Amino acid sequence: MSRTAGTAGGMVAAMVAGLLMCIAGTVPAWAQEDQKPKFGPDAVPITRAADYLRNTPAPDYWALSPFYVPQTTSASCSLASVTMMLNALRGLPALASERLVTGRQLLDRVDDDHWRAATADDGEGVSFGELIAYVRRSLAAYGIDAEVEVWRPRDASPATLTELRRILTENERSADDIILLAFDQGTLTGDVGLGHVAPLGAYDPATRRALVMDPDRLWYVPYWTSDARLLDAMLKPDRADPEGSGLIRVRARRVSG
Repeated sequence: MSRTAGTAGGMVAAMVAGLLMCIAGTVPAWAQEDQKPKFGPDAVPITRAADYLRNTPAPDYWALSPFYVPQTTSASCSLASVTMMLNALRGLPALASERLVTGRQLLDRVDDDHWRAATADDGEGVSFGELIAYVRRSLAAYGIDAEVEVWRPRDASPATLTELRRILTENERSADDIILLAFDQGTLTGDVGLGHVAPLGAYDPATRRALVMDPDRLWYVPYWTSDARLLDAMLKPDRADPEGSGLIRVRARRVSG
């Protein structure tokens, strides 16, 4: 028997075995992955829950959504999120000669080799501490005078959750402040766990759900998740942040150009 024929015969045998497993009620691993829902039970895509955005001002969502961009590599969520934040705070430029902020332009302005390498195709991303530094440097690079508030949860206690709800509720009142979330993506989406960064699109205090403007556009659209689950995702440690992550709230005071 030739090698080619043997390989083809093996493929046929595997397909038959898989069919028999399905008939018997046992689904093979590859089929289970194909049948897995896009989102896990802790995330509701915006396509199925838009009432809040239709019925309330939702200032942060409308400030961010015109500038919603994807990360261009698997490691560039920080770059995409900071780019969205800058554009939302600056607003649409008045003159035809003025450009919107892009990820490439932002990297050139900040001019940091580590951020370039960390967000490249084979990059490892940035830690929460590094993200804080790049947010500050990016604001300075674009002449945005802003107060930067960093919140890192200590635990999953009721007191900590109450504090998170206070921050999210306050932030929802105007588009003058934008929150960047640093969290474990898999905790929310039900997929592989990894450190991730995304802007907060909105917060509905009635349902206690936060809208995550996830820049991972290869796989996701914006999705709602409970504030309690968001807290869990912030607390989950990873390689870069063994103590967990948190959020960065940026309040703009003046835009100079």
